[in-house]
Amino acid sequence: MIILAVLYFLLPYDLIPDGLGRIGRIDDIALILIIIFWLFIKPLIDEVINKNRFTGSGKRTCHDSEATRETDPYKILGVRPGASQEEIKKAYYELVKQYHPDRVNSLGPELQALAREKTTQLNRAYEQLQK
Repeated sequence: MIILAVLYFLLPYDLIPDGLGRIGRIDDIALILIIIFWLFIKPLIDEVINKNRFTGSGKRTCHDSEATRETDPYKILGVRPGASQEEIKKAYYELVKQYHPDRVNSLGPELQALAREKTTQLNRAYEQLQK
């Protein structure tokens, strides 16, 4: 992106010719604003979004719940499609034992929230495969 911006400033071609006075600088100013956004503002926005996602303080929409419903229960449990009920049950118990919120009680609140979310996903996947 930065290379394209430098090339744009160095090359004699413009979207709006600079010979038109102030109007000719509009595309240059727009490009500078886009560069500032991508270099400084977008990383801050991404950081806030990721922080909300991991702490669980972001509001959940019904789109989020639909996305979690659409995930493959076999992938969540780590078994192959068409696995037997015993394999599914064994994988489920192993993962629940690993991610159960009581097991991670001594860890920080972020990891506890992730463990609760993972346990919920495991429960949903197991219920789907039991049906």
